[in-house]
Amino acid sequence: MSTAAYPSDVSNSSLWSPTSGPGSEATVVEVFSAWLAEQGFECAKLPSHGDYPDIDARHPDGRRLVVEAKGFTRDAGTDLDTGYGQLLRRMKGEPDTAYALVVAGTVVRFAQRVPSEVRSKLGIALYIVDFAGKVELVDGAPL
Repeated sequence: MSTAAYPSDVSNSSLWSPTSGPGSEATVVEVFSAWLAEQGFECAKLPSHGDYPDIDARHPDGRRLVVEAKGFTRDAGTDLDTGYGQLLRRMKGEPDTAYALVVAGTVVRFAQRVPSEVRSKLGIALYIVDFAGKVELVDGAPL
């Protein structure tokens, strides 16, 4: 689905780091942001701390996408539950606003503990970013 690649400074030595390298939240955000740019979205520059989504992207046609991203951590299940909570808290019924949970491929099983039917009713799309930097829609409405 994408040709966006991981940053050149990513090495196998940091493969399982929760803060850098493939599988980290930072890398998931970076790769998904690049993929969104390929789709014509512009990602807002947000503070790294505070109550902000990981990505807030807008398309020239007026669509908005609010994203929470999660990478590999020692407690990925709890982190994914937190991601869903963060998305729910950001839902304000705004028109033309979609929501997505974007996860490292290694933790998608934790995101899928919430059934796709429930995600669909809530309007949450699920995407993965794999170790090769490929973005894939698991389920939900495509952009």
